[in-house]
Amino acid sequence: MIKLYKDQKISIYKIQKELGLPINTPFLYNYAKGKRSIKNMDIDTLIKISYILKEEPNELYKKILDYEKRKKNEK
Repeated sequence: MIKLYKDQKISIYKIQKELGLPINTPFLYNYAKGKRSIKNMDIDTLIKISYILKEEPNELYKKILDYEKRKKNEK
């Protein structure tokens, strides 16, 4: 499963569906694959995702940012 952060338990597919985004668009996949950074995500979107994942928005932001850094360092 492609993830936005290390301990993600809900698939990106489900998150996009809950957000009302078309499933065939790569919106969250671009973040998960490192094509876009969480720093560029709209705050409203981050808050909605945090609600779906039952995470505090600031904590979710930190988790995703840490995951991005780790993935970048692995390359």
